[in-house]
Amino acid sequence: MSASSATPSCEFDERPLASRMLSVISPESELFTFTPSPADEGDPLAPAAESTHYDRDAETSPGIDLEDEKPHPYLLKCGPWWQFCSAGDRMLHKSRILPSAAAVLMPVTVLFVLTSVEANWIQAGPGYNGLRLQKATGYIVGNAIATALAFISALTIAMRQIDAFRSHFSLRVALFAQVLVNVLLGFVCILVGALYQRNYINGRLVWITPEYPCIYVGACLALLQVVMLLVDFATTPNFNMRGHGYGGAPMQAAIALANLVAIWTGFGSLIFSSVENRTFWHPYNSCFNAWVMLITTGAAVLNVQTVNSKVFVFFWLPIGVLIMLVFCCCFGIGCVQRFDEKPLRRIHETEDRLRSAYRELRRAGRLNKELASLLHSRIDSLQTRLRHFQDQRLRFFVVLFVVGVLLKVCSWLLGSIIFTLTETNWSYWESMFFLFLNLITVGVQGMVPRSSSGMPIYHAYTFVEVLSTAAIDLILFHILWNLAPWSRYQTMAKSILASVTGKLRRRPHAAAADIDPEHAAPEAPLAGAPLYGALSQQRAADQLDDAVNMAVQLRALLAQKSVNQSDLLEFDRLLQAAERHIDDIRLSEKKNA
Repeated sequence: MSASSATPSCEFDERPLASRMLSVISPESELFTFTPSPADEGDPLAPAAESTHYDRDAETSPGIDLEDEKPHPYLLKCGPWWQFCSAGDRMLHKSRILPSAAAVLMPVTVLFVLTSVEANWIQAGPGYNGLRLQKATGYIVGNAIATALAFISALTIAMRQIDAFRSHFSLRVALFAQVLVNVLLGFVCILVGALYQRNYINGRLVWITPEYPCIYVGACLALLQVVMLLVDFATTPNFNMRGHGYGGAPMQAAIALANLVAIWTGFGSLIFSSVENRTFWHPYNSCFNAWVMLITTGAAVLNVQTVNSKVFVFFWLPIGVLIMLVFCCCFGIGCVQRFDEKPLRRIHETEDRLRSAYRELRRAGRLNKELASLLHSRIDSLQTRLRHFQDQRLRFFVVLFVVGVLLKVCSWLLGSIIFTLTETNWSYWESMFFLFLNLITVGVQGMVPRSSSGMPIYHAYTFVEVLSTAAIDLILFHILWNLAPWSRYQTMAKSILASVTGKLRRRPHAAAADIDPEHAAPEAPLAGAPLYGALSQQRAADQLDDAVNMAVQLRALLAQKSVNQSDLLEFDRLLQAAERHIDDIRLSEKKNA
């Protein structure tokens, strides 16, 4: 190592190297002194002592960069369950699923409200089935207020993510502003929907079915967001100090893509309602048909008739399907990250304590037999606890998936009962068949509810179904991808393929006298012969261990001679990389054992 010219010159000790090493590694040396922590005396799983020498968990040098110590934030990694690695940055705030779901539902609510506004403002001609809406000032004012509240509610979501807002106001202000706006939005939607229902044609009171369900569904979604936000506030301790709660990058990307999907659906609805026949393609039906085309990759409830609409679909549908697929993937990954935070945090904390125990055993266990036995018992207990947390994590995700499937089955059975009561010509089995197809394909079916009470339920069911389907499917993918030992299956497949190809290419058996001694097969090893591959790995770990011990001693000598600080930092990084390599080898040995 080269010292800088600005640093003082190093005066090397002229004693032999052996005497200098013995003086460094003596038990009285400051390098191997340990002070037990009183906070960890009662915990058998805590580290036995805190060392004064170099440790990557302790802040021995303020200039050492430990960014590479943080695990890489992979969510899905090919391999068995126990090799799954996903923690991200532990300094981030914990994500909460309720405000995330409310933020994802908000663009759909805005889409419902804007669709109803469009239906009121545009439909000046004959409406569905020859009915005609009466224009009045109350309709215009109500829709304008509902539209303004919808956009304000969408802005309150962004307010919770802006650092400038959080520095001047508390998160409670943003939460209660969002709750108040959603309550007003639901009230205005219900009021305007009641005005939509009353139409006087020829002096008779009639009910218009296709124009008002969207605004009722928008009101239900707004009130659902209020409930989720209040439950999140009531169940979160220290709410103002826990961040916005929207989770990591996948969930925030899902919120942004939900807004993009709503804008893209509204754009397609506007084009379809303007180009197609107004009798069937009124704004609400256009919006619903555009949504179904996006979530089912092209299957439509209504048939496109005009050439302009068909040309528009070539441009509009591929982009929308791509956005929808990315949104479903991000939303599912965000949900998996949210549910996997606590199990992964426990696993990584246990692994860190296990590495520190290995490090203490490697550095001080050889000099103190009692400490070595204590560290061995601690390592055994930590390994048992680590296996328990891994099994607990697996059981948690399996139970979560089973609960999600049961909820979908319950919604299937309950929806069948509802549609049997609302639709006059449907039997219970027809309702079950309709909802089963809707459950599998998310919107593709041969029957469509047409009653005034069944249509809004069907449309709300189809709109919300895509969110639950995305979350449950990604949880299943997460379990299968990380649970199955794919490397073992790949080895089995290769062996089966090799045996099949060997049988296909079978040659006549050769006599022993015809085989050349140079090409003869080697003799099989004895039953008690050692496995040289495992021994070579252990020998490599022991050699690295000795090298690390020598490096620690050399660093102590360099520190005594006042070597340049940059050289010490470089030495620490190299030492840190060697220790990580040794820890990985030790952990792999324990797992294979």
